[in-house]
Amino acid sequence: MMKITPESSWIWCLCSLFVWTSELPGFHAQDSTELEVSAIAENLTVPWDLVWGPDNHIWCMEKSGRITRIHPDLGQVEEIHQIPGVYQSFDNSGAHGMVLHPDFPVEPFIYVNYTYAEYRGRLSKLTYSLASESVVKEEVLLNELPGNISHNGSRLLEGPDGYLYFSTGDAFVGWIAQELDRLGGKVLRMDWNGDPVPDNPFDNLVYSYGHRNPQGLVFAHDGQLYSSEHGPANDDEVNRIVEGGNYGWPLIEGYCDTPEEEEACESINGMPPLAVWSPTQAPCGLAYFNHPSIPEWSNSLLLCFLRAQQLKVLALDGGGVAVVQEEIYFKEELGRLRDVLVAPNGRVFLATSNREINGWDYLAQDTDDRILEVRNVDYVYEEMPASSLTELFLNRIVEQSTEEQAIFPQPADYQVHILIDKEASSASIRMYDMLGRVVLEAMKTEVEVAGALYFPVSDISPGSYVVEIATNSGQHFAKPLMIRR
Repeated sequence: MMKITPESSWIWCLCSLFVWTSELPGFHAQDSTELEVSAIAENLTVPWDLVWGPDNHIWCMEKSGRITRIHPDLGQVEEIHQIPGVYQSFDNSGAHGMVLHPDFPVEPFIYVNYTYAEYRGRLSKLTYSLASESVVKEEVLLNELPGNISHNGSRLLEGPDGYLYFSTGDAFVGWIAQELDRLGGKVLRMDWNGDPVPDNPFDNLVYSYGHRNPQGLVFAHDGQLYSSEHGPANDDEVNRIVEGGNYGWPLIEGYCDTPEEEEACESINGMPPLAVWSPTQAPCGLAYFNHPSIPEWSNSLLLCFLRAQQLKVLALDGGGVAVVQEEIYFKEELGRLRDVLVAPNGRVFLATSNREINGWDYLAQDTDDRILEVRNVDYVYEEMPASSLTELFLNRIVEQSTEEQAIFPQPADYQVHILIDKEASSASIRMYDMLGRVVLEAMKTEVEVAGALYFPVSDISPGSYVVEIATNSGQHFAKPLMIRR
């Protein structure tokens, strides 16, 4: 991790961090934690979505469609893919949402949402190849999403039920948020092939509707779903999302507090927001925090703001159905904040959004945009060693497999994996062609992942082969292998 020098670092005590607090009964803050902010990665361009990967890396998608994998301790930035054909307007169209398949990289899929034309967006499934260390295929799952220069949403999220949740904006056409046969202004729920879940409330992809521009989406520890939503010039919202719920837009802005809105609320059974702000502060990324690393933030929603340039901590009541306290942090200290990510060990990461071309780039510092970490200086965080994707893949295959001596993929292209005795620490490999000639030999190769071997075959011609394995634990077997490209 690259730390900011003492002259330019930030350390706060939580007793003095917030600018404004609304105290309500039932919440008792512990005002003793000191937080330090340091830079993890720099010189990015509008990082829109941060995802914690199973490899213990931060996966980042920038507005341009650039996908990177960032080591959270060393700050190394590895480019994974540049999505071709991303349409970026002067305002906010571009790449907006990303999530990894729940069994990534065994299921090697990265799901992304982006605009590809001025008025069109899509949801795609990218296939990542471990062998070539790159994305090798894009499958479009939804190709006719409404799009515009702004109001595109979005967030992608795995739910506790194992399905994919996807928030979409109204694309500046407010009325479609109330149309159940239109995908704009919704929270959608689908399987990982883009098909509706059978028990969805309207027999299609729609899970909830009446949304304007939801750019934050998160599940709490108890399975409740929350979203953050831009208001027009007023009434930004945080909502608790329920199946089949109608959140009112464009008939209702914020609370039902005018005669017209009261009538609309009654006629559509509108769902009230948990929190509302006017004039607009431009809420964006949303995360749930419930970790002892920062006890003052337990059972809270962390919400980024663009226009207001701040992080809000929204403490929830015990049932998760009301916000009982709001606290503001880092007010105009870091610039526009686009997303917030909470790692499983309680580390908190923020993405700045200061390189936007719509007039806000005057906020940019020389090193913007950045991924920043917020941490408790006195807390000892659990170590979560970052791993390579190949190592992660093999570990997961070994965990899931009940069969030794399996060789895959079949046919292979550039790399081969073999399941072996978990007690083996080294193995010898010979590969024969159909004339019995040795075409590959590696003696006493160290086993890096218990129970698995892998080796490249990129220099081997396509065809049929036999692979012979002998381990130092006494295992000896041979298996056929087909190479095809």
